[in-house]
Amino acid sequence: MPERRERGGRSARVRVPVPGLAQWSERASASLIELSIAGGIATTYSIVLVAARPVFALVEAVALVCGVHLEPLFPFLYWALGVAFLVWQAALRGRTGQSLGQRLMRIVLVDEDTGRPVGPARSILRSVLHVLDIGALFFGYVRPVFQYRAQTFADQICRTVVVTMDTINKIAIAEEAGT
Repeated sequence: MPERRERGGRSARVRVPVPGLAQWSERASASLIELSIAGGIATTYSIVLVAARPVFALVEAVALVCGVHLEPLFPFLYWALGVAFLVWQAALRGRTGQSLGQRLMRIVLVDEDTGRPVGPARSILRSVLHVLDIGALFFGYVRPVFQYRAQTFADQICRTVVVTMDTINKIAIAEEAGT
């Protein structure tokens, strides 16, 4: 619990930086890795559509004969594949504490109270709540640089923090020693 100091006749809470939190550059790098992979999936899908155009034209012609219009499906899949990858990464982050990008950057998403992974539902909710970080002119994404617990708005709402693997390893060693 933060200390209280008297200031001008009233007490003020002193915000002490928490050790072991992930740096903003590590968090941004992990996000960029994941977004790059999602973009790569969409690009690969586009390349396959172009390369296999004769096959898809035949499939589309057969579908039209059967009365099914496949044309709206192709743009939908372009976006759906990338979004599905990001949702899978959010669920993975909730279950294990790490998405692919976070694993490469050696950082972990944990509950701020327990230090454990937050679960898939809460992690997906956190990812959706990043809209608030964007809505504030992207200030929410820069906020971890200034905020004492290095949290975005989404992190603060979901009560999560992003820490380094070294911190998680120290906690595990301390728990083993205590039991």
